[in-house]
This record gives sequence, C-alpha cells and structure tokens, in this order.
Amino acid sequence: MSSNKACCWILGILAGGFVLMALIIGWGISNAISGGFQAKFEPQFEIEPNTWLYLNPSGSIADYSSEPNLGILGGGPGGSTLNEMTRALKLAGNDPNIAGVVVRPQGVTGMASLRELRNAILEFRQSDKPVYAHLDVATDRDYYLASVCDSIFLMPGRLSGINFGGIGLSNTYVKSTFEKLGIKFHVFHAGRYKGAYEDFARDSMSAEVRESLTYLFNDIYKTYVEETASSRSSVSFESLNREIMEGEEFIVSAQSCLNRGYVDGLNDWPVLKKRLQGGSEEFESITAHRYLNTTHASKLQVHSDEVAVLYAQGPIEFGDDSDVMQSDEITASGLIKQLDNLAENDEVKAVVLRVNSPGGSALASKQILESARRLKAKKPLIVSMGRIAASGGYYISMAADKIVVQPNTITGSIGVVSMFPTAEELYRKIGAREETISIGRWANFFRIDKDLGSEQKAVLGSLMDSVYAEFREDVSTGRKLEMSIVDTVAEGRVWTGNQAVARGLADTLGGLDLAVKLAATQANLVDDEYDVRYYPRERDVFNYIVDRFLSSVNLMLNVANQLDTLYSTEAVKEKLKGFYNRFEFLQTVLPVSFDL
Repeated sequence: MSSNKACCWILGILAGGFVLMALIIGWGISNAISGGFQAKFEPQFEIEPNTWLYLNPSGSIADYSSEPNLGILGGGPGGSTLNEMTRALKLAGNDPNIAGVVVRPQGVTGMASLRELRNAILEFRQSDKPVYAHLDVATDRDYYLASVCDSIFLMPGRLSGINFGGIGLSNTYVKSTFEKLGIKFHVFHAGRYKGAYEDFARDSMSAEVRESLTYLFNDIYKTYVEETASSRSSVSFESLNREIMEGEEFIVSAQSCLNRGYVDGLNDWPVLKKRLQGGSEEFESITAHRYLNTTHASKLQVHSDEVAVLYAQGPIEFGDDSDVMQSDEITASGLIKQLDNLAENDEVKAVVLRVNSPGGSALASKQILESARRLKAKKPLIVSMGRIAASGGYYISMAADKIVVQPNTITGSIGVVSMFPTAEELYRKIGAREETISIGRWANFFRIDKDLGSEQKAVLGSLMDSVYAEFREDVSTGRKLEMSIVDTVAEGRVWTGNQAVARGLADTLGGLDLAVKLAATQANLVDDEYDVRYYPRERDVFNYIVDRFLSSVNLMLNVANQLDTLYSTEAVKEKLKGFYNRFEFLQTVLPVSFDL
C-alpha cells in the first residue's frame, strides 16, 4: 500500500470518529437547548447603564448569517453582520442604557454595504446620542464610514494615518502561462463587454472590459468623494479629490489629518475609552451581535402579518437536491425551497429578496427566476440589491415588482460566458494518445486532446446565443423595457446602482429599510402592525454541528485525495476532462472579482 493510500485510510478512520463525536455532541446540545438550557449559550440579559454599542467591522461585511450562535462553543459569523448592525442601531436609539455608539472600522470593504451602515448611523444620530469613530491606520473605506460620525479620533504618532488609495483593480492574465504547459482555454462570450474568464484566453485586458470598468469605477469614485465630503463640514469635494488624485503621502500622517480637518482629535483608544466611561468604573460596551439578545432588543410585538426578508448571497450554483440554504452560496434547490415556502405561507403578506451575488450557473439562475415568478403571482415581491447583484444575481431579480439599489451597488452584466480547455499540445508533448469509440453524432463531440474546430465553436455559439436571447427577453419582460432598450444596456456591461436606475434596470435608490416599506405598502399593511422576519431562519443546532463536522471530514478526505493526485497523471487528465462533463457549463458571472 502506498503512503498516500495509507494516509487516506487513516484520515477515513479519523473521519468516522469525528462523525460519531458530532452526532453525540450535537444530540446533547440540541436536547439541552430544547430542554430549556439556552441560557448557557446566549441568554437574554440586561445591559449596564452607560453602555456603548461597539461596531468594529473589518474586511467584507457579511449581509446575514443563519448559523446558530452557541456562545462560548462558537458558531455564527466571525463578526456582526450588516443585518445585525443596522438592526442594533435602530433599537439602540430608544434604549436608555445605551449611551451612544463607537465605530472602529479596520480595513472594511464593500461600498454599498458601508453606505447602508452609514445611513443607519445617521438615523441613530437623530436620537441625539453621540457617535464617535476611532481609527488606527485607516483606509479610505474606513474613513467613508467614519465620516458620518459626530467626531473622528485618530491614534497619534507616526505609525498611524489614513490611506486615501482611491479605486483600483489588478487582474492576472495567464494565457501564455498555460500555453507553455500545452493547455489552451477557449472562452466564449455572448455580450461584447462580458469579459468573464478572458484572463485565461488573453494576455491583456480587452478594450471593452477596460471601458466598462473605467466607466463603473468613475461613478463609484464620484459617489465616494461627494458623500464623504458632504458628511464633514471641514472637508470639501475639491480638497478630498485633490488628496486622492495628487496626494504626496501614501499614508496621510495623523498630524496632517488633524491639520486638514479629516479628524477632530488625536487620541489613543485607551484614552478615548477612559473618557467615554464617564463616572462608571470601567468602559462598558457591547457588540451588535450580542446586543440583539438583550431584553430590550428582544421585546418584540408579535403580529399575524409579516414581511419576509429572504437573503440570497454568494455565487449561484445548480447544487444537489439538498434544500439547506447556506449563508455563503446560493443553490437552486435551497433558494427555490425558501421561495416556495414563503409563497405558501399565509402569514407572509410580502417578500423582500435581498440579493448579494456575482452570478453563476445560467441554468440555476433561470430556475430561481421561475420560482420567484410563482411567488410574485401570489404576493408582492421587492428586490433589495446589496454590494453586488450582477449577471445571474441580476437575472434572479427579474420577477420583482420593484428593484431597490444603493448608488454604489454593482449590477447589470447581462450576458453569458462559457470556457472550455483543450490540451492537444500537452498530449503531443508527453506522447499521450486518446482512443475513442463513438456511436451517435454528439458522442465525443468535445475532446480534450483536440483543439476546438469550427463545428464545435458553432454549436457552442448557437447555444450561448439562445441563452443570451432568453436572458434579454426575461429582462425586457421583468423591467417592462422594449427589447431595443435592453440591447443598449446589455452586452455584459456592468453598471452602478446610479447608472442602473438611469437606464431603467432598477427603480429607486435606497437600502433594505426602503425595500421593506415598499413591500408593506404594496401589501396594504399598516405601519407598526406587521413583523419583519429574516430568512433563512437560524439553523437547528444539531444539524448545524453535524454539518460542520462533516465539512471538516470532507476537507481532510479532499486533502488526502489531492495528495494522491499529485502522483497520478490519470487524475490530472480527469480534472481537465471534467470541464466537458459539467452539467452547467454556461455561466452568468461578472467579468472580474470586485473588492471595492
């Protein structure tokens, strides 16, 4: 037995042990919780007077998580989600024990998500409670969020400051790299601006993709400078624009930030905490995630009528038959199950579909759209677009009565892409030969050992043109636009929320709150006489723990299998041939990955 095979056996035995442990622990926890011991994990509790709501977003802010929180045992998101932070801000405004809000962003991204959080902070400020921001070394995105606070404090010293880096994108093109290996990627686009996967088939960015992204970035940049400057009386559009475009310091020093009015004071975090604790013995703070479990936040009125907010976030996959809805991906079966259940739920009077997706499988997107149409036939459906709702993410939104976007949402990208690798040159180099037996015209029609010929390209082109035509027709129907208008805004071009509204691809600018109000109005619901509930609902603890253990097991087995394939030319060949066996080789995805 080879060492790799032995490794697989050992990992398999360990995996079995982990599964058994998962079942035992999960069963025990589930029973404990159902038996009334939830208090051991996340009890409802009162907070001390003069407590500060503490917001510390970093990286890409998750919209929502349905993972259960198990307190000290873990679970739930790594930090507070956008849903949790905006809800906490809304509730904290009339909580007498909340003294104010402290915001400490650290390398946060996602302009549209930040704008939604900015607006929630502005609404909280109407309570006349203070909002303070504290920065160490900040990015311009951090500053975008901090600019709506009453006061901004920056750590003093030469190591602190603000990087006004602007908006940029870098993408590596690898056509020549793979050609050296004898592998060629054939990429087909329906829509001349589509551009997805072109980095595998080209050595440089196409003029069309560069044009589309430059136009997109210019509008995002304009929104950023306008809104940041308007939030700070000491900063003008001209001065901030000059800082970004012509600034001499990569990181504007703390003293320069104070001199130019970017911040209101220089304080270490411990000094600011001491100041905010007032007469209390220590600085009391609480995260948004924990705050939602306080007795104040949990005092909810229960009404018979409901507006459901269904989160659809992540890439769109065809998936398997599982109806479990994950927090970081969209499977057709999982989202369709949620939509169908909400359609049949008589207490749900309207639905808001919150989309945050760069797209994915064209087939899965179409199936989800049909399910959304069935729901719309029974009750109002409003779409709220988050950071990204493009390509397949835009496609699944076409059943909506109205689409609400942020000015800096990334959307559109109406087009189709497909990619096929061939390795004819690789086969020649290594002396490999593929022998086939074919009965029927389409048997072995696509072969990895042969370059794509004109007939194969024609078949692919015809199929993609058909899917692209259906995509445009669904946009025309859903948005009530003439096909001639759709043709001018399609072609795979990406738009900001501002640009989408101007072109009829979306209806209005706003966030999730506005979408909920529109849904309630369309369902003839009276303010304060309906509940807002979020879906997918928090997952069952037992199933969640078992799934987590199984994921770890699968990871270990995959690692073992990958080790085995390092020495197997047959395994490498099968990996490449897998492209031809895929059920969903037509994709509706963005041209590049965005981290704005």
